Amino acid sequence: MTRKITVDDFSSEEYKHNPFPIWRQMRDEQPLFYDSNEHRWILTRYTDVMAVLRDHERYSTRTYIERFRPIFGRTLAELDGARHIRERTIVAPAFVGKSLDGYEQFIRRSIERIGEKIFLQNNVDLVKSMTNILPSTVITALLGIPEKDDDFVFDIGNTILAAIGSTPEMIERGASAHRKFAEYLAPIISSRRDAPTTDLISRIVHAQADGQSLTDDEICSFISFLLVAGGPTTDTGIANFWWNLLSDPDQLEACRNDPTRISRAFSESLRRDGPIINEDRMTNCEIELYGITIPKDSIVVICLGSANTDDSVFAEPESFNPDRTDLFMGVERKGGIHENGVSGHMAFGMGSHFCMGYQLARREAEMATSQFLLQAPGVRLTSEVHPEARFFDRFVGKLPVEIGKK
Repeated sequence: MTRKITVDDFSSEEYKHNPFPIWRQMRDEQPLFYDSNEHRWILTRYTDVMAVLRDHERYSTRTYIERFRPIFGRTLAELDGARHIRERTIVAPAFVGKSLDGYEQFIRRSIERIGEKIFLQNNVDLVKSMTNILPSTVITALLGIPEKDDDFVFDIGNTILAAIGSTPEMIERGASAHRKFAEYLAPIISSRRDAPTTDLISRIVHAQADGQSLTDDEICSFISFLLVAGGPTTDTGIANFWWNLLSDPDQLEACRNDPTRISRAFSESLRRDGPIINEDRMTNCEIELYGITIPKDSIVVICLGSANTDDSVFAEPESFNPDRTDLFMGVERKGGIHENGVSGHMAFGMGSHFCMGYQLARREAEMATSQFLLQAPGVRLTSEVHPEARFFDRFVGKLPVEIGKK
């Protein structure tokens, strides 16, 4: 008889190194699981996770108020309804469509700057030397922050990131770092307001929706949050992707020989090994699921990692297969897709809180991968590594490789 899943499984070595069997058992036996230690409900099936992400009437993102507001002040992540639509409508155009084409030069330059250091060596850790650095370097370049200040901004981001959900002392350190960053940004924002350039700060400062624009405080909070939200998730997404390729020489060679495959392979990596495996919401009312009443103001965790490996949706879901035909391989859609046997992954979320920077993250990953495979045709792992899961994320901590330069 199979042992039932308990809350202790989430802190077990089995979960840390391979959460798939635990998720599979939860989907089959306990699709609505109550975590009595943290007083939260956990949903693991694709259809349930999709339903929550799309339902902003009954499920709220106000769970983020306690986590983020002491550091950033009010952020876009915690908003629902009209206020969320207003602020997102103002800033979202800067991250999609034709706006993105203008950013390629900054992405390329960031890749080249980091690559110049990597290719002086033969053995490197790609996480430490590349993926941890690239997203924040790209963001600072897009913002128009001088290269000489990259280390300052990187340290600010790390301090804030370490503070989220931490001790009161760490939270105060994070809030202090945010205030320091806001002081640094203030003259830049003022300058861009008077004399706009083509950088991202100028776009955000002058962006409007229905005649409204963001205040200086809102701009500082948004940029500070962008640094933290856009950096770690993108670097983990790229690191997990490169781990998949480096662990499968055939797929690595296929992407090198045909760079158009990189996009498909990245989609498949996001599905199976996305950086964020759990998100949470708060119920706005009583909700009935599986014959159980979830009270109002309860925390509901939606397990993206489990949903993306649901075998009722994806065939052999725990395998990495860029040639699969049941995954939507195009540019992600915030409304998701589940038709004609083809479904979208949820690594970027879904619905009105769908990741705003998804196209930027994808562009970074594809450009960095293409350039790296070109410059390092003989790259290989020098030791076996695997992703590790915590409750909210899953990441490869290191990628030790021999470069194999041209």
